[in-house]
Amino acid sequence: MKEITRQRVILDCDPGNGVPATDIDDGLALGLLLTAPNIHLEAITIVSGNTHRDVGYNVARSMLNTVGADVPVYPGAATALIEPDAPWVTRRDSKRDNSSSQELWEDVTPPDTFNPEFSYTAGAELARRVAAKPGEIAVVAIGPLTNIAHAIQLHPGFAHDVRKLVIMGGAFHVSGYLQELNFGIDPEAARLVMSSGADITLVPLDVTIKTTLLHEDLEALRSATTPLAEYLAVTTAPWITYCEAERGTVGCRLHDPLAAALLIEPDLITSERGSVDVQLHGLARSRPLFWRSEDVRLAAGIDLPSSPEVEVAREVDNERLVRLLQEYLTRSVTN
Repeated sequence: MKEITRQRVILDCDPGNGVPATDIDDGLALGLLLTAPNIHLEAITIVSGNTHRDVGYNVARSMLNTVGADVPVYPGAATALIEPDAPWVTRRDSKRDNSSSQELWEDVTPPDTFNPEFSYTAGAELARRVAAKPGEIAVVAIGPLTNIAHAIQLHPGFAHDVRKLVIMGGAFHVSGYLQELNFGIDPEAARLVMSSGADITLVPLDVTIKTTLLHEDLEALRSATTPLAEYLAVTTAPWITYCEAERGTVGCRLHDPLAAALLIEPDLITSERGSVDVQLHGLARSRPLFWRSEDVRLAAGIDLPSSPEVEVAREVDNERLVRLLQEYLTRSVTN
C-alpha cells in the first residue's frame, strides 16, 4: 500500500467549545485536522478573539485530553497590536453571561482549567517551527492574526518559509457587517499578514455565511462511538440552537472548518486571485479591499500599492463540506 504523504500543519485559533454563547467552529476545524490521514498537526497556537486567550487555551487542552490527542498547545497574544480590546470584551461577555445562554449550556461540561506557567510563546513557536523547516509547514489561521503578525516580526523570512497560510477572516461585501471579528479585533495584524507576500488563501465571511450545519447533520456524530464525535456533538448542539434563536439563522455557519477543510479538499471552493489591502481608518477600519490591477479603470489621484496577490474564496459547496465533516469527525484521531 502506498504511504500517504502527510502535510505538516499548525493551527492558530481561538476555540470556545463548552463556553456558553460561544462559536464552536474552531473545535470542528481542530477535529478535521486531528482525523485527516494526510495531516500531521504539529502544534496549536492560541490567540484572543472568539474567547480570551486563557479560555481558549483551556478549551484546546480540554478537547485534546477528552479525545485522546497528543498535540502541544502554545498560548500567545492576549491583546491586539494596537486595537483596544474593551469593546470586543464587552460584546463577548454580555452574550455568554446572560441567563438564556447559561441555560442552553447547562448540560455541557465546561472546559477544565490549565496553567500555562507564564509561557505565552505562540508567536515565537510559529516563527521557530516555520524557520526550522522552510517550505514544509502550512498554517491554518482561524482567529485574529496577532500571533501570525508576531511570528513575522520575529522571523522576517516567515512569509517566504511558510508553505501555505489559510486564513478565515474579513468581510468584503456582507450586508449588515462593517466588521468581521477576526480582522476587526486586530486590523493592523490583518494588514501586515495580508501584505506579507506569503502564499495565502483567504476565506472571508462572504463565503462562510453560505455554509450551514443543521441539527440533523449531527446525527452522524451522535451515532458514532469515538470520543471526538461525542465531544463535538455535545458541544455543537447548543450553539446551533443559540444561532437559530438569537440570530434567526437556519443552523450555524461553518466559518473555521471550511478553512481547515481546504487542506483536505482544496476544490471545495472556487476562488479568485488578486490583491487585498485591509483598511485602517474610519467606518472602513478592518475591512478588506480586493482589486486586480488590470481591471482598475479609473484611479485618478490614487497610487495603487504593489500588493502581492492572494487567493480569495468566492463560492463553496456546502453539501460536500458537511459530508466531509460527517466522514472525518466520526473517525479516530491520528495525532
